[in-house]
Amino acid sequence: MKQFFKKGLFEFSLWKPIILLGFLVTCILLTVVIDLIESRFQNSGFYISESLLFSSYWWIFFPLWYLQLLFVEASKTKFKFALLIIIPIILHLFAFPGLVWLISSVFYNHTFKFGQTFQFGLTQHFFKVFILYTVPIILYSFFKDRLNNFQSQYKSKINGQNEFLTSLTIKEGNKQLHIPTQEVLYFSANTPYVNVYYQGSKFLYSQTLKFLSEKLDNRSFVRIHKSEVVNLFHVQSYKSRQNGDYDVTMRDGTVLRLSRNFAKDFKAKLVLLTQDKL
Repeated sequence: MKQFFKKGLFEFSLWKPIILLGFLVTCILLTVVIDLIESRFQNSGFYISESLLFSSYWWIFFPLWYLQLLFVEASKTKFKFALLIIIPIILHLFAFPGLVWLISSVFYNHTFKFGQTFQFGLTQHFFKVFILYTVPIILYSFFKDRLNNFQSQYKSKINGQNEFLTSLTIKEGNKQLHIPTQEVLYFSANTPYVNVYYQGSKFLYSQTLKFLSEKLDNRSFVRIHKSEVVNLFHVQSYKSRQNGDYDVTMRDGTVLRLSRNFAKDFKAKLVLLTQDKL
């Protein structure tokens, strides 16, 4: 069972292009069938060559969808994610009339004009293009993060691992950084990710703060706010705000707010840590 589950997750990425291609072939066949049915009802001529030509609207999805899946890992910010949706839509709207013009000018007796086909695609297909480049990638991103969390939790259970996280693997461009957790100053929520503050820099980690707080050593990592977890080893001091909250100063000079709801646990663990050092 363990090997089957692990192998299935590992090889899932190999099925992405096959799933996309199968979906698009189905759409092309349905387009031809619908054109045939419409021609029968309207008593008009049916030309399979033209039907296949205009079904090229579906062909373009395959490379652009696949590129979306490839670049979704690098789209950590909202701006980059928005570009990941907008750029394929624009490319598709211009590629469709361009492809129809090119194929018809080379293989057909009649060449379909770019402007005419562009207007046709804009009026007939814009809503489809918008939905198909927006909904699938949003759902994929949503379930991918949940799948990663589930996979991590499953591996921990089947391996009987109760040990705390001792390092984090973070993707930074083309590099993989391995950061020791004990050298991290603090973590802050950046839904659905986490900001990691380490050696004067901020990195983005593709897990939730809730997941991290459950995996980190709770003797040295403590939540001080609903959106922040600090490393007690790097706490320099804390000071009351006279309203139940506190200001926590980290070793790098950063001042964080300690909520009154987490103050008791913070103080208790800080005292225990100090006693252990003595």
